[in-house]
Amino acid sequence: MKINNFLIIIPARGGSKRILRKNIKEICGQPMIYWPLMELSKYFRSDQILISTDDQELISKVEQKGIKVPFVRPKNLSDDFTGTMEVVHHALNWHEENLFLVDFVLIVYPTAVLLDYNDIKSSFDTLSRDTECDFV
Repeated sequence: MKINNFLIIIPARGGSKRILRKNIKEICGQPMIYWPLMELSKYFRSDQILISTDDQELISKVEQKGIKVPFVRPKNLSDDFTGTMEVVHHALNWHEENLFLVDFVLIVYPTAVLLDYNDIKSSFDTLSRDTECDFV
C-alpha cells in the first residue's frame, strides 16, 4: 500500500465545552495538537495532513509547527451537534477539489497525544486486509 494514497484529517474544533480550548492546552510545554502532528509528520508529507478547524489561534499554533491550514471550517460544521463524519466529508471534498485525490483517509483526533507508529501501522494493516474499509 503506497503511503501517497493517504490523507490524514484532524478534526480540531475550537469550542470544547468540558475542557475549554483543549486542543491547544499545553502538555509538556507544547499544545496538545502538536503531539499527534509531530508523530504523523515523521511518516507523511505536510500536504497529506489536513486540519479542519474553526479556531484562528489553533491555526496560528499549528502553522508555527510547519503544517498549513488552507481553509477555516464553516460555522455550520462547528457546533455541538455536528458529527465527525460530516466534518471529515467536508474536509475531504475540499481537499480533492483543491489539491489532489486520495484513496484512503486516516482520521486522527488532536487529543491523540500518545499516537505512535504502531497505531499508524495498525490502521494501514486494517485498510490492507478489509476491502470494504475506505477510511480508518
